Amino acid sequence: MKQTATLLFLLTLATAASAQVDKDAFERQRQQMQQRFSQRQGQARQQYDEARRKAEEEYAAFRKRANEQYAAAMQRAWQRMSVQPAVPKPEEPAPPRPPKPPVDKLPSTNPLPQAEVPPAMLPPAPLPPIPAPEPTVPTVQVPFYGTVCDLHTATEGLRFRLAAVDEKNVSKAWQSLSAEKYDGLLHDCLAQREAMHLSDWGYQQLLGRACEQLLGKGSNEAVLLQAYLLAQSGYRVRLARSQSHLALLMPFNHTVYGYSYTIIDGVKHYLLSHEKSNELYVCSVEFPREQVANILMDRLPDLGSGTHQDRTLQAQRFGTMKATVAVSQRLIEFLNEYPLSDTWNYYALAGLSDGVKATLYPALRNQLKGKSHQKDALMLLDFVQTAFDYATDQEQFGYERPLFGDESLYYPKNDCEDRSILFAILVRDLLGLDVVLVHWPGHLATAVHFPEEVDGDYFTVEGRRYTVCDPTYIGADIGQTMPMFQNESAKLIRL
Repeated sequence: MKQTATLLFLLTLATAASAQVDKDAFERQRQQMQQRFSQRQGQARQQYDEARRKAEEEYAAFRKRANEQYAAAMQRAWQRMSVQPAVPKPEEPAPPRPPKPPVDKLPSTNPLPQAEVPPAMLPPAPLPPIPAPEPTVPTVQVPFYGTVCDLHTATEGLRFRLAAVDEKNVSKAWQSLSAEKYDGLLHDCLAQREAMHLSDWGYQQLLGRACEQLLGKGSNEAVLLQAYLLAQSGYRVRLARSQSHLALLMPFNHTVYGYSYTIIDGVKHYLLSHEKSNELYVCSVEFPREQVANILMDRLPDLGSGTHQDRTLQAQRFGTMKATVAVSQRLIEFLNEYPLSDTWNYYALAGLSDGVKATLYPALRNQLKGKSHQKDALMLLDFVQTAFDYATDQEQFGYERPLFGDESLYYPKNDCEDRSILFAILVRDLLGLDVVLVHWPGHLATAVHFPEEVDGDYFTVEGRRYTVCDPTYIGADIGQTMPMFQNESAKLIRL
């Protein structure tokens, strides 16, 4: 018995010793693997830092050469050009008042005449590799629609004065601006563009406010600094002058209404400063690698927390479709000053703000859960048809003005294009279905591609059926088209 106990004891010790050996070996292996990982991570970081440093050095050398050549070219005589007056957004034909469909008429399944319009593309914004400023560089606070932006800039020697706005003095000032002391400001403005998700239009607005705070509202120096920063950011920009004032000209990839312009090389360049002259002298020199700015937004900007206006919306046919939305006052101010353009998907592509999504989407999803695509779309259609009062742009604003999604949720009334834009956003985000906007003269509706067979009027795009859904045809089911448009050819606008 004693021998058996001794053997068991020795066996236990051996097992424990073996386990300890295995544990020690595992620990050594773990430490070796961690060491190798840290070494590889350090090597990767070193390679990344080296690549970034090289890119920054190469771009700095490019900028130095480009600015020297640009400043030299600026000394040539500027070309005299006429300024064309601002064009207001054209009025659409009188829209039909929202009719109600016959209660006993079911949707008929008919193909509708159409003419397809290609989608608007969103090219990436230029993002040059500008080195980050040193932490010791002081900052200046620039308010931007309620958000305070801290921008690094060496205030010593920053302020400059133009003796005149002739070619020689502007060229000399541009050379002075090319010094590294403005790189911290440029880096931070680019960083704010990314952090706030600003479009190209929003970015130039941020630069304008920063430059005016630093150098004086409406000053020639502020205009010149803004032009310089835009050029360094990769945008196409042109300087112009009247008798005693500098002006800023920029082209955009879509027509912009409400801004006067001049035509350079066959392209409209819009006058963004407050100059009222009918004639300008324009420096039409190109800056290397410049890109035309994009007026479109693929999302709304994030302007931080601020005052919100709550509004409760409820459908009539499906009364459970009810939600209280909180719309940012800062965002409404930003959109109120956003230029009007000539394409409908301009408004739908921007979607809804994160703040609105946080309050609206959970309430709607709670009612849509578990239903078919067709039933879910019908509930959303009824929500947009009946939760809002109707008014044309002329009635509500006195001029033609389509609304972004957040604006439809903010203003007391909306019309056909506003409802179609909002409905398209909701269907894409909440149901994941493909939508096209349907444009008839004086009217905008939508058509949805359903994965299942759906009755009703439809269009065909690349072999796929898109069934009409009209947010202004009050009480209409999916597939019902207003009678006055059933034989009219429509333009389809893909998103």
